[in-house]
Amino acid sequence: MNEAAILTSPNSPLTLHILPIPKPSAYELLIKVYLIGINAIEAKIAKRGTPPPPSYPFIPGSSYTGTIEAIGTHVTKYQVGDRILVSKRFGTQGNEYGAYQRYVLVAAGEKMVVRLPEGMNKDEEAALAALVMNATCVPGLFSGRLGLRKPGDEVQEGEEREKILIYGGSSSFGRLAVQYLQCAGYDVTTTSSPRCMVTVCELIGSEGNVIDHTLPLERIIAELRVRGPYDVVVDMISTAQTIPLASRVLEAQGGGKLSTTQPAFGPEDLPEGVERVFEPWSDSLYEEGNEGLMEWVVGTYLPFGMEKGWMSAQEVEMVKGLESVDGVLGRMAEGYGGGKRFVVELGR
Repeated sequence: MNEAAILTSPNSPLTLHILPIPKPSAYELLIKVYLIGINAIEAKIAKRGTPPPPSYPFIPGSSYTGTIEAIGTHVTKYQVGDRILVSKRFGTQGNEYGAYQRYVLVAAGEKMVVRLPEGMNKDEEAALAALVMNATCVPGLFSGRLGLRKPGDEVQEGEEREKILIYGGSSSFGRLAVQYLQCAGYDVTTTSSPRCMVTVCELIGSEGNVIDHTLPLERIIAELRVRGPYDVVVDMISTAQTIPLASRVLEAQGGGKLSTTQPAFGPEDLPEGVERVFEPWSDSLYEEGNEGLMEWVVGTYLPFGMEKGWMSAQEVEMVKGLESVDGVLGRMAEGYGGGKRFVVELGR
């Protein structure tokens, strides 16, 4: 039986439906899903209709772990019974690939399929399901798109230590980015809420480079400017409140590119010389020339990154069953979570 949580119309609650178990084509995998990581973008799609899905009915979901139940006739890399982590590529079309169901197909050519290490426990598996979407964007942005070192790369003797500003270091994407860059040997400055300050300082290895984002606006800008100039500036929050702030920091050092994690949802008045840049950052991993980086992400960074200290998990709240998904999405859309990540457990 294949149970699925389906969005049948804009802003409607997700409802449970029984669907046929899909059959993999020659190059596809059929996965029995155990854990589903719920992502913020899915709450926005389901509860705000922004961005809209390709069509209705729609099965959301991109991040999950499970066991291979069947393989296509031309599949040679995987075997039935393998435990894997999957992060569906942005833009993949077809409800059979949506994670909010018991049985999911992995699209032919999908590269973000990670074998889970032997002995990984449920908590570690849940942590990966919760962070995998952002964790693929981090190397995609910094190493794939910006050409920066990755953790484990050798720093050349005498090489100048570049300065990087990550606005929003206590967010999920932000904390992964801070840790990635710190482990790669960069000089990182970031911001944090007071509640997460201790954790972010531990990740960055310094109290002096973490600024309280609840300070008055002009004080935040002054504190960030004095620690610059920056070679790279990224706004991990990317709202109407944070874009002007990060833009002013860039403007003060003569302008440049502001990398963001959301598109502009309305007109923006950016300072002269500041260019706002957004794309699905994991896309760079799929580009020609980045094959080695993709192999490292799938074979080393994702399965062993926590073990090596290159990434750390946020607190995970587990919920039971697909019937819980709609409530979780509603809570996320209302801003509930306090730094938690939500994972749906379907059982084995």
